[in-house]
Amino acid sequence: MVDKSLDNIENIIKHNKKDYGIFFTPAYIIDFIISLINEEYLNNKKNINILEPASGLAQFLMGIKKNKPNIFEKGCKYAIEINKEIIKYIKENNIIDSGNAIKIINTDYLLWQSDLLFDLIIGNPPYGIPSLSKHYPIKVDNETKQKYKKIFSTWYGKYNLYGAFIEKSIKLLKENGQLIFIIPGTFLFLDEFKKLRQFLSQNGETNIMYIGSEVFKPFANTSSVILKFIKSSINKNKLILSEFFTNNKIKIIKEIDIWYGEVITFETDFTKKIDNISLCKLGDIYDIRISPRTSEIKNSKYVIKENISNNNYLPILNGRNLQSNKIIYKPITNYYIKKENISTLRKFFNKPRIVISLGFRKGGYIAAAYDIKCYPWMGDVYHLIKKDSSNINYNLSNEMLIKYINSDTIKRYIKETYKDIIYHLNISILKRLPLPNNVN
Repeated sequence: MVDKSLDNIENIIKHNKKDYGIFFTPAYIIDFIISLINEEYLNNKKNINILEPASGLAQFLMGIKKNKPNIFEKGCKYAIEINKEIIKYIKENNIIDSGNAIKIINTDYLLWQSDLLFDLIIGNPPYGIPSLSKHYPIKVDNETKQKYKKIFSTWYGKYNLYGAFIEKSIKLLKENGQLIFIIPGTFLFLDEFKKLRQFLSQNGETNIMYIGSEVFKPFANTSSVILKFIKSSINKNKLILSEFFTNNKIKIIKEIDIWYGEVITFETDFTKKIDNISLCKLGDIYDIRISPRTSEIKNSKYVIKENISNNNYLPILNGRNLQSNKIIYKPITNYYIKKENISTLRKFFNKPRIVISLGFRKGGYIAAAYDIKCYPWMGDVYHLIKKDSSNINYNLSNEMLIKYINSDTIKRYIKETYKDIIYHLNISILKRLPLPNNVN
């Protein structure tokens, strides 16, 4: 059942909802997350501190009041919310009355300074890359973003705001304190979260439960997980990965006693079989390079953008030019460069090589082909450059490797290993693809 009281607030803040990364949590998910609270730890304490960051309507605190009143009543409860419109709505509509004894603080949680430590931090943090650019959802000015970067040790690359919320919250936990968040599952695999995964492994026990991509539809097509983290100097480096099914059953996929923050993948009997019979990984044999981004192409003094029919120029290709075992050598981007200058974009562009396109969220799509004509590329297209030396006796031909990458086997392997959590390939995923001795 979805909380009907959300209808009005959705309309009130719809003009800046995306700017804050706001997606309200369905009531049934809140109830389930609250059921994961370790009551034994909290019941043994006389007084407990509970925090809901990016609290919105304080749905999780109110859910604790409904489902676990004994915890609610003994707790000192705090709600942190940056959006003034939501705070105003709460006060005008008595969403949280004085009898609930919840202290609401209107501030930026990531910059909030607190002397308090908490026994339980719970909620649904905002997600999105913070920037004033129109390409990114959460509007954060550069000065504030620079402050975030200085504060958070896990900040890396195009960091997502929810990663900073996790780091901040873990720092605010007491020993054996609990953090329970519903978040996107992208931190399991992406390079941008490698420091966050290491931070989790170094500070306690990490429990991750995959719950799928239906939770926030139709507002967001995001595949979500529940992160339950126990801050512990004794049980650090422990990882438990599980999956939640609609019949309220939870299946443990794997438990790792010594985890140092490596990429977290799912496993099935099929993926285990493929891993067991593989000779090596793609990254053992090939260096993997990505094409120049659009901004680099635009800023190159050698690139022109216009329709041109001149044999001295080559069109710059992108993912739409690449199909399974086929390259369409025709202009799509309308970017061109002289043949003699293509190495200014990437040195390897003047050599034949295997190219691979992204895009496997729908049906495990992946496409590879051999660029015999040595064209320049742009965007999310990857290039396999065979390493000069390797201790592995690997003899699979280019033709057979392309056949394998385009096969239903590898599509199924990717789908079952990474589920529907990320939209497309990245270098880390490509490096981890298992390679067989031969292809039938």
